[in-house]
Amino acid sequence: MPTEITVTPSEIEFLETLQESKNSVVFKVTFQGKPCVLKVQQYHDRGPSEFDPPDREVNLFVAQSTAYQRLKSKEFCNRGVIPDSYGIIRNIQPALWPGFGMFLGLSNYWERRMAEFRRILDDIHEANVLHGDPMPRNMMVSVSGDEERVLWVDFDSAQTFPEDGSHPRQKVWVEGEDELVDCFMVALGEDYRDGKLSRTVSYYYDCFPI
Repeated sequence: MPTEITVTPSEIEFLETLQESKNSVVFKVTFQGKPCVLKVQQYHDRGPSEFDPPDREVNLFVAQSTAYQRLKSKEFCNRGVIPDSYGIIRNIQPALWPGFGMFLGLSNYWERRMAEFRRILDDIHEANVLHGDPMPRNMMVSVSGDEERVLWVDFDSAQTFPEDGSHPRQKVWVEGEDELVDCFMVALGEDYRDGKLSRTVSYYYDCFPI
């Protein structure tokens, strides 16, 4: 699991809200003067349950932390294709935090960018990690001057498999994730040519089970 760090509210400046869901909020912030993305996740550690599926991690906090640990150890952060993970902060007190990139869409669609997202996803799968939520809300395009990069973000639905590939459902889940992203790539390209979201509306406003 990534290193646990201690952060005080005075070290963080909130700039904007990038994404909200029922379980988390993603902020653009500066931390000690450096631009960062801060994800605040609602987390209730109820402990393991007899009703938890034996072949899938259902704790969102553990799922995301474990996936980042694996991918960081495989140099994905150094490559710039997923955000670097500086550490985790536990037990945030909301009363002390009053402050509580763009994601892929028609406005920044480019066929080359989509191909890069797809290639990076293959690399993630090669590291024996399933993203688990390969939707456009988790595909970020970062442009700074003449430099740009695309990043997969938000791994709280990820599954990190044994390195030996022994998980009984790994192949099926990975193939399902590949198929979902391939369909989205084709549909978004067609929507871009039409100038409006139609075929991909469900990818932006619905959840697809893997």
